Amino acid sequence: MITDRVRQEPVTEVSAEAAELLDLSDGDKVMIRARHATIGDTAVRLDEAIYPLSLVRGTPITEPGQVKGGVYNTLAGASMEPATITRRVISTRPATDDEAKAMKLAPRAYVLTYDQVIADQRGRLVELLRFVANPARVRFVDEQVQL
Repeated sequence: MITDRVRQEPVTEVSAEAAELLDLSDGDKVMIRARHATIGDTAVRLDEAIYPLSLVRGTPITEPGQVKGGVYNTLAGASMEPATITRRVISTRPATDDEAKAMKLAPRAYVLTYDQVIADQRGRLVELLRFVANPARVRFVDEQVQL
């Protein structure tokens, strides 16, 4: 599976659902970075990472394209090193029309969804990561390793 170029979405107001997951207020702004994961020329996973603009403003995360060194290194360099996954939900639901079209699925075919919220060492919720995937091509595995 190969991911394509990161698509920078315009700064937008946070949706009600994302606001709740990231502990934001109505009207707060977020930065959304989106990409597709493909096998051959077919998208099999649609990725979206949502960041509170108040936390990432002025970092490379708000700039178009890939973040040199990666998003998590950038967060760490800005004193927001990802430390804890505070929420992880894996589920299924019917695809939206846009999702079905992007992944070449039948209308209303079921997709896998994965939502994950990451907090830094101070407990600030720094990222909401969302995947929507074709269940015939992608499998999500949630393993908890005890040391």
